[in-house]
Amino acid sequence: MKGKQLFDHYQSVAQINGFGSEEFQYGNLLYQALKIEGEEKIFQLLEVAEETGKRIALEYPVESIHSYPEPDKVVLV
Repeated sequence: MKGKQLFDHYQSVAQINGFGSEEFQYGNLLYQALKIEGEEKIFQLLEVAEETGKRIALEYPVESIHSYPEPDKVVLV
């Protein structure tokens, strides 16, 4: 599958499994990643993740003055 198809698939599975499910959490994570990096990069990362058996994750700043820091980077794990 292409990156856009993978993204749409994960979003559909998230909706089917509903709030609180692991799939719902991953769907939300992908949406956040999309906001941070943009469509092109996330779709490419989804293709790489699919090929290598990895998942997309968010990284948070090491030093933050906020008690609830915002993620600032998208990585594969």
